[in-house]
Amino acid sequence: MGPDRSVARPAQRGGKASAVTNPSPASSPRTLALCAWLLAVALFAPVLGWLVHTWSTSIYDAHGVLVPFIAAVMVFSRRRIWMDAPRVPAAAGLWLVAAGALLLLAALLMDFNLLGGVALIVTLAGLVWSLWGRPFLKQLAFPLGFLLLMLPLNYPLEIFVGFPLRLLSVKLTAAMLRFSGLDVTVQGTLIATSQFQVAIESPCSGLKTLSALLMTGLVLAYFLHPRWRDRAVLLLAIPPVAIVANAVRNMTITLIGHYHGREAAMGSLHSFSGLLVFLLAVTLLIFISEALLWRKTSTAA
Repeated sequence: MGPDRSVARPAQRGGKASAVTNPSPASSPRTLALCAWLLAVALFAPVLGWLVHTWSTSIYDAHGVLVPFIAAVMVFSRRRIWMDAPRVPAAAGLWLVAAGALLLLAALLMDFNLLGGVALIVTLAGLVWSLWGRPFLKQLAFPLGFLLLMLPLNYPLEIFVGFPLRLLSVKLTAAMLRFSGLDVTVQGTLIATSQFQVAIESPCSGLKTLSALLMTGLVLAYFLHPRWRDRAVLLLAIPPVAIVANAVRNMTITLIGHYHGREAAMGSLHSFSGLLVFLLAVTLLIFISEALLWRKTSTAA
């Protein structure tokens, strides 16, 4: 008989062969998430380029460059909360991704970049929902909504609310001047005294102050007021605070112009008065925020 050429095989438990499979890198959730985010960045590259260009060229929308960084700080500050949220991928989030893709397609066809910016935020929310689930999306809802402020909304807001806001500012300014004892005549958006007249143009409507104050108010609401009721009160206070602060600016310029001449009113004071008005509005908003915190503390006590 020849030599036994059979090969000894290792013993198998239970009489069954055990198969060891190595997971494919493509099936890794992290890899899928990375691919999804990279694809989104590639698709929305024209929109992102338009946003950067707008932030760098428009003084009315320059604050938008700060919004993504502030949103990132919001996410990082609550990292222990959202990291503990259950991560369950949800197919329903793909519908939101599809909606974002359709909005992007419409934006490209109509050459409507602002719609493309909205599509970007919708797609981000859909990716978060589909990759990590609805509880995870709920924890990131506020920062995602905050990203809307990075869009250049000054022009559409000027179309819809700019002129009514100017008229309201003129009426309030005239009322404050009359209360100070000055005889004032109002014609449209023109305020005139016996020695000076000023036209409340679009830059003086208070819309820019309102936009910047809204961003400040949302930051205060997110970090200092966890209750939605307090957040709502703080945000509802923003429009009247912005309107009153802007009316104070217009009144100050008119008074200086009436008593000291046009050069004194429309010179350096006019250039820096916008910053002073914003600081005044922020001070009023912080005062309201502190009042809400004091009310919460006193109620708890």
